[in-house]
Amino acid sequence: MFFSKLKIATKLIISSAVFLIPIGVMFIFVYTMSTNMIQKSMDESNGITTLKPVVTVMRNLPEYLNVYLGLEQGNPRTFDDQINNAIVTLNNELRRYRLEGRGIPNLAIEWEALKNADKDDEELYQRYLDFTYSLINMITIIGEESGLLLVSDMNTYYFISPALSGIPEAYLRLITIGNLLRKNLYEAEEIVERWNNDLLASQEQGRRLSARPYEGNPLNIPMNMMLSSDTQLIRNSRLLFESDVNKISGSLTSAIQESSHRIGSFDRMSANIDQYTETFNIMSAQYGRMIGFGVTNPTTAAEFFNTISRMSTALYQLWDESLSQLDIQVKNNASNAQRNLILYLLLILVTLGIAIWFVLFIRKDISRSVKNLDTLFKGLKEKDLTLSLEITSQDEFGTLMKAFNGFIHLLRSTFGSFKQSTQLVANSVFDLSSSSKEITTTANEQSASVSEIVSTMESSKNLSEQIALKTTEVAQLAIETQELSSKGADLREANQSMMEDIRSQNQKIISEIRNLSDMIVRISEAIRIIDSIADQTKLIAFNASLEASSSSDSGTRFSVVASEIRRFADNVAGSTREIKKRIEEVQSASQMLISEANNGSRQIEIGYERMGEQKIVFEHIVENSQNVATRSQQISNLSKQQELASSQIFITLKEISAGVKQFVIATSSTSKIADSLSGMAEKLKEKVEKFRTEI
Repeated sequence: MFFSKLKIATKLIISSAVFLIPIGVMFIFVYTMSTNMIQKSMDESNGITTLKPVVTVMRNLPEYLNVYLGLEQGNPRTFDDQINNAIVTLNNELRRYRLEGRGIPNLAIEWEALKNADKDDEELYQRYLDFTYSLINMITIIGEESGLLLVSDMNTYYFISPALSGIPEAYLRLITIGNLLRKNLYEAEEIVERWNNDLLASQEQGRRLSARPYEGNPLNIPMNMMLSSDTQLIRNSRLLFESDVNKISGSLTSAIQESSHRIGSFDRMSANIDQYTETFNIMSAQYGRMIGFGVTNPTTAAEFFNTISRMSTALYQLWDESLSQLDIQVKNNASNAQRNLILYLLLILVTLGIAIWFVLFIRKDISRSVKNLDTLFKGLKEKDLTLSLEITSQDEFGTLMKAFNGFIHLLRSTFGSFKQSTQLVANSVFDLSSSSKEITTTANEQSASVSEIVSTMESSKNLSEQIALKTTEVAQLAIETQELSSKGADLREANQSMMEDIRSQNQKIISEIRNLSDMIVRISEAIRIIDSIADQTKLIAFNASLEASSSSDSGTRFSVVASEIRRFADNVAGSTREIKKRIEEVQSASQMLISEANNGSRQIEIGYERMGEQKIVFEHIVENSQNVATRSQQISNLSKQQELASSQIFITLKEISAGVKQFVIATSSTSKIADSLSGMAEKLKEKVEKFRTEI
C-alpha cells in the first residue's frame, strides 16, 4: 500500500537502491576480509616481536652455562643481564594476550633458581634442559595466541614451520648434546683418572697391552674415553641432526623460492643456511673420527663441543633471520591488504557515482514526461478537449503520450456527435413517458380482477387441506391398528412355539423320572444281593471262629481275624439297611413327581389347544386390519391429489396476480424513469455544451 502511493521517480530511486544492496554487501565483505587480514597481520607481527626475547634467552643460555662452568672465558654478568632484560621484555609483550589458565611458567623465578644452582649439582644440566623446555612451550603458546600457527598463505608457512617448530626442536637437541659434553669436560680430570685406572687393571690382566695411559690436557680427551652410554647417545644423535638440517634448510629454501618474486633479497638467509649446512658437514666428519679401529686423529670432546657451539650460533642466526623475514612477509601482507582495501573502496565509490548519475538522468527524463501529462490532465479538468501532447521520447512514456493524443482526438469527435444525439434522446423519452402512463391505467384494472379470483381460490384451498389432513389421520390410525394386530399375531405364534417347547420338555422330564425309578429298583436289587453276601460272610466268620478255638496259638490269631470279619459284615448289613431305607424314600418321591408331572402335562395340552383357537381369531383380525388400512390409504391419496391440484391452481393465480402487480409497478416505474430521463437529457445537453470541441 505504501509503495503504491510513491511517485515513479521515487520508485526508481528505491529500485536503484535495492540494486545497490549487492554492492554494499560486497563492500562489507571486502572490508571485513581486508580488516581481518590487516588485524591478523598485526597480531602475527606482535607475535614475532614477542618471540624475539625468547630466542635471545635461548641464544645466551648455553654461553652463560659455558662461562659459569669455566669452559669458556667471559663475564657471566653480561649474559645474565641480557637474559634478564629479555625475560622482562617478554613479560611486557605477554600482557597483550589473555593467558589465564594456560599454565604460563614464571621464567624470572626459574632463572633466578637456575643461577643459584651449584656447579657440582647432579641435576644442574637437567634444570637447564627443563628451562629450555619452558621456553619452547612459551614459543608454542605465543604462536597460538598470536595466530602464527594458523597459517593462511604459503608465503608465510615455510617461514613459520621452521621458526616455531623445526629450529626450536633442533636447538633443544643441540643443548641436550651440549649439556652431555659440558658434563664430561667439567669432569675431565675424573674421566682421565678413571680411564688410566681401568687401563692399568686391564694390563695387569694381560689385556690392552698396546694402549698407553693418557697424560695430555684433560680438556682434550678423545670421545672414546667418555662413558660408552654417553658416546652412544652422541652417535645416535647424528641422524636427528641430519634430519633437522634437511627439514629446516628445505623449508627455508622453499620459502625463498616462494617469496623471492615478492619482496627483497634473501642473500643473508641463504648465507646462514650455507653456514648451518657446512657446520653440520664438519660435525659429520667428526662423527666419522669419533670411534673406530685405525683412527689416527680421533675426535676430542672439546673439538666436538666447539662444533656444537658453532652449530648453535649458526642456527641462532638462521632463526633470527627467519623471524625477520617472516616479519617482513607479514607486514607485506598487511600492506597488500590495505592497498587492496583502498582499491576496492575506490572501485565501489566510482560504481556508486555512475549509478547515482544514471538514476538522476533517468529521473529528469521521467519528470519531463510526467509534467507534460500533468498539463494535459489539467486541461481535461477544465473541459478543454482541444489540447494535445508534445512527444519528446520514443520510450514507454512516448508511446503513452501518443496513445493519449489518439484518445483525446477520439473523445473530441465523440462529444461532437454526442451533442447531436442528445436532442433525439430527449424527444424519445417524452414519447415513452406518455405511453407508460396509459399502460399503467389498464394494468391497475386487471390487477383488481385477479385479486378477487385469488381470494376465492384461497378459501377452497384451505378446505381441501383440512380434508386431506383428516383422511391422513384416519389412514395413519388404520396402519397403526394393522401393525398392532400383526404384533399380536406374532406374539401368539411365539407363545404357541413356547408351549410346544414346554410340552416336549415336560415329556422328557417324565421319561427321565421313570428311568430314575427303574434305576432305583435295580439299586435295591443290588442292595439285597449285598445284604445276602453279608449274612453269608457272618456265617463263614462264625464257623471259622469255632474252628480256630479248637486249634493252637496260630488258630487263636485266626479267631481274632474271623471276629473282625464278622464285625465288618455286621457293619455292612447295617449300612445296607440304611441304604434300603433311603432308596424307598427316593422311590416314594419319584412316584409323587411322576404323578405331578402327568398333571402338568394335561394342563399344558389344554393351553396348547387354547393357543390354536387364538390363532384363528388373530388371523381374522389381521386380515380385517389390512383391508381397513388399504381403504384408508386410498382415501388419503385421493385427498392429497385434490389438495395438490387446489394448491397448484392457487399458486398459479398468485403468480398471475403478482405478475400483474409487478407489471403495474414496472409501468409506474417506467413512467417515473421516463420523466427522470427527460430531465437528465436536458441536463446532459447543458453539460455537453460546456466542452470545447472546435479547434
